[in-house]
Amino acid sequence: MRKTLLALIGAATVMGTLATPASASALETREFVGHGSSDFGLALFHARQDAKGQAERAGFSTCEEYFKLVISPYEATVFWRCTR
Repeated sequence: MRKTLLALIGAATVMGTLATPASASALETREFVGHGSSDFGLALFHARQDAKGQAERAGFSTCEEYFKLVISPYEATVFWRCTR
């Protein structure tokens, strides 16, 4: 009984390993930091444009903003994580 149980567990492990497909391609992830300042209170807008420009120049198009630091309406920093 014990040998049968071990054989079944072993077969299930092998089947699980073989049935799991490998990843087709590895994603590259990179972080960008955008800084912005404005005399008119548009610092966050400028910080996002800075991060977006950096990401586009590096060839990244899928990005998410994972943190923003708005010191005042006149100074801001955003942190973006991008993948391609």
